[in-house]
Formats: sequence, structure tokens, C-alpha cells
Amino acid sequence: MTLAKALKQKNRLTQKISRLQQEIQRENSVRADDVRKIKVEDLLEELEVRVKELIKLKIAIFVASTPMRENILKLSEIKSHIVFLQGINTTEGKVSNYGEDAVEYTVVYDKLFIREQVELCEQGIDEIQEELDKFNHTTEIDV
Repeated sequence: MTLAKALKQKNRLTQKISRLQQEIQRENSVRADDVRKIKVEDLLEELEVRVKELIKLKIAIFVASTPMRENILKLSEIKSHIVFLQGINTTEGKVSNYGEDAVEYTVVYDKLFIREQVELCEQGIDEIQEELDKFNHTTEIDV
């Protein structure tokens, strides 16, 4: 199986585990006079099996993606940098709040600069993601 398919399978498995966990939490306690429609013990057994599958799959993905680890880390840091940039206050000019006297604000980095920096980061993300996608679609893993 390709790394790309393994990543999709990992996502599906993670969703399945989440659904099983929610169902166990929801169905564990029922009124004493209700007929239990779901065997919670079976759900817990299935959950344990699925978690073991997920661990095995994650290990295989981790090992196979070693050559791209630097790009994966760069991608993460660039995304974090975008979040940081978008959080910079760019309030500029005269601003009055609720009848108070206007206060004048100045900035070092204006909205335009921030937008340009985010766009540069997004270009970097696109370049790295293209490399990762190519790698993921051509790399075979054993699961």
C-alpha cells in the first residue's frame, strides 16, 4: 500500500476509534429496567483491536516517512508561523471606543505586510506539500 493510502486509512481508523469510544461512553450506563441493545463488552474488544491496528499503522507510516521528516517539521513550523502572523494586532490610525476620545495607533507591521508574509508562507507550504504528496503517492509501505 502507498503511504498516501496508509494516511487515509489512519484517518478512517482514528474516526472509527472515536466513534467506538463515544458509543461505549454513551451506552455503558442504561436504566436498570431498559433492555440493553448494544453489548458494550464487544465494543470495548473492538476498540482494543482497532487501537492496536492504529499503532501498527502509525509506526509503519513513521518509519516510511523518515526521509521526509525535515519537510514535515518545516511544514508544521510554517503553519504555526502563519497563525502567529495572523494574530499580530494591526490596528492603525485614530480609533474611538464607546464615546471615549479617539486614540491614535501606529504599527510596525501593517495589514498589507502581514498579508504578504502569510502569502509567502503559503507558497512555501505549497512547495513542501507538493513534495510530500509525490513522496506519499510513490512510497510503498508494509503494514
